[in-house]
Amino acid sequence: HPAMARKTLDVRTNARACGIILEGKRAVGVRYLNQRGGVPREVRARREVIISAGTANTARLLQVSGIGPGWLLQKLGVPVLHDLRGVGENFRDHYATRVVMRAKPGVTTLNELARGVKLAGQVARWAMGRPSILATVPSHVYVFWKSFEGLDQPDLQCVFTPGSYAEGKVYVLDDYPGVTAGAWQHRPESIGWVRAKTADVFDDPEIQPNYLSDPMDRRVHLGGIRLIRRLLNTPELKPFLSDETLPGPHLESDDELLDFARRNGSTTYHLIGTARMGPNTDPTAVVDDRLRVHGLEGLRVVDASVMPNMTSANTYATTMMIAEKASDFIRGRPPLEPML
Repeated sequence: HPAMARKTLDVRTNARACGIILEGKRAVGVRYLNQRGGVPREVRARREVIISAGTANTARLLQVSGIGPGWLLQKLGVPVLHDLRGVGENFRDHYATRVVMRAKPGVTTLNELARGVKLAGQVARWAMGRPSILATVPSHVYVFWKSFEGLDQPDLQCVFTPGSYAEGKVYVLDDYPGVTAGAWQHRPESIGWVRAKTADVFDDPEIQPNYLSDPMDRRVHLGGIRLIRRLLNTPELKPFLSDETLPGPHLESDDELLDFARRNGSTTYHLIGTARMGPNTDPTAVVDDRLRVHGLEGLRVVDASVMPNMTSANTYATTMMIAEKASDFIRGRPPLEPML
């Protein structure tokens, strides 16, 4: 990559950050390990330390560095260097439930193309620069719609995939031709948290998303399931689809569908919020409007964890925008003139 030629860039592989180095209330560097039980190494910062570890690992890294809720750090046996209540709180995510329909004979889906001789053919097409499933995306159609009539704007995102996954499996395709439609709420109200389980950064953090804990989330989620069911059973799709395999036509009541959603729903990997932006008068805020950690000098967070609320779309573009804006802050560039 051309960026590797920059004198200001030094990429170190097999390196896991294990702590932010603080001198008083100023971040001056980072400790990292090459392997579990290895000898910690240090990198010193001339100006500031920037954390971009993602919503789960940014919270965990701050906590094991002694920056976070005092009660949690004491429980972990980590010295409380900066008691900051909001670190790891305000976790939000888009939670999706999917409906699967079996495709009729003669309809080709990803399920068949990803196996045996047909998969070999797809690999050959990809190698020749021709259209192939190796260059596709999981969902081919996106729909923004309303969970109930009368709403002023959409509150759901629906996706359609020309393939289906086995119940209870992660990205394991069914052995029959199938298609999938999924739905999730744009702005979920359910709030969870991320907490380090131990002071060892090689131990995964504990993530409690609290999916569907808010009554409004349950209401909107049910509306989404019923919406995609109706879409999959429209006259336009009848020539291609046969019967519903998940959740199955026998599940109809609110309680049955919510139980299915809790057992079979999944993250969409849109994790945000565990180092949320807000004023220093907000006890749950972690960074200010220039992404600087409250109460500390020389430490910024630049990733999706700073988002105080969920976007009504995928989080990728917003995260890119946060990085671009952070670049302006760090380099001292003035803001653009407002477009009126």
